[in-house]
Amino acid sequence: MANINDYQLENLGRNELQLVWEWRNADHIRFFMKNDDFIPLEEHYQWLKSVEKDPSTLVKLCCYKEKPIGLVNFSQIDSKNKTCEWGFYIGDKTCPRGSGKIMGILALDFIFKERDMRKLCAQILDFNWKSLSYHTKLGFTEEGRLIKQILKNNQYIDMVLMGMFQEQWEKQSGFLKEEVVRVNEGNNDR
Repeated sequence: MANINDYQLENLGRNELQLVWEWRNADHIRFFMKNDDFIPLEEHYQWLKSVEKDPSTLVKLCCYKEKPIGLVNFSQIDSKNKTCEWGFYIGDKTCPRGSGKIMGILALDFIFKERDMRKLCAQILDFNWKSLSYHTKLGFTEEGRLIKQILKNNQYIDMVLMGMFQEQWEKQSGFLKEEVVRVNEGNNDR
């Protein structure tokens, strides 16, 4: 596992747009999205233009040693109620083990500390056990289900609703950061 200090969140710029488009259309990512249709490049450019104008959306690249490896998308940012949703993925399959956990830690610190959100929500396809487990390890709790919400492969799939409050993150973050440091200290292969 790499050192947490080797990672940072950066604003998504036009230079990375092609890379993010390739990630988003990759089979290992697209399969787990609500909308798993192939996205044409022009539509992807339109998405970025709309994101740049939308104050309720923030997109961050996760970089490892300055190389983009993943993306975090905060949407439906509600300043009054201090809530938002998130989605994310690791696009670079060659990044170090544990990069997803570190990306999550950085993203949660950003949204709760820098943006002062009160609650972060997630919607996860019920067959995506890796993401469900990931959210649980980060400290999210299941808040409900949208039964037979999304059509995938001619079958309706449940959407699991999860949430985390700022107070939960404050309690959980120290433990997760210590865990990342412990794993890194035990890694002599670096």
